Amino acid sequence: MSNMTIKTEEDIRRLIESDEWMMRVLHAAEVLNLPDWWIGAGFLRNKVWNSIEGDDSHSNSDIDLVYFDSKNISPETDWSYDEKMKRDFPNIDWEIRNQARMHYVNNFKPFNSTAEGISNWVETATCTAVKLENGKLKFLFCHGIDDLVNLVARPTKRFQTAELINTFNNRIQKKDWQKKWPHLKVELS
Repeated sequence: MSNMTIKTEEDIRRLIESDEWMMRVLHAAEVLNLPDWWIGAGFLRNKVWNSIEGDDSHSNSDIDLVYFDSKNISPETDWSYDEKMKRDFPNIDWEIRNQARMHYVNNFKPFNSTAEGISNWVETATCTAVKLENGKLKFLFCHGIDDLVNLVARPTKRFQTAELINTFNNRIQKKDWQKKWPHLKVELS
């Protein structure tokens, strides 16, 4: 895999559309017909960063499928979706989570949409998502695409606080991001 220049949403669109595995995952998610669904985090971020670095050895078999349903916030519902998708796609580690209840993880106020939930994830480049809508890719870039396409790991404003900055720092170290993506720049603001 050679290094790719990725600077625009259209570049990202072509990158995803050319990946048969990613498109299969997106089609499978679409069939679930969950309200306000997106696949986010490493699914999109890792693909872009791998392509920029020219190294696709850091594959992503974790799928973070998120949706918003304020009428059913039972974690058991999410777990049943996890199990169904793991049965249908055994080599993929699906994690399906309703953003209507995920605010509790960091003691935030309840979210009003999937986009609001995603925008409160730890890093700006992780606050990205993609889905299929009427057969076409649709993207969500909660904090723009600059950090994503420039290999920057930066905490979202919420995680720049003294209380939560360690969450950001620990994730960078635990996930070995600077080893996986040697040109990654870690910036705190």
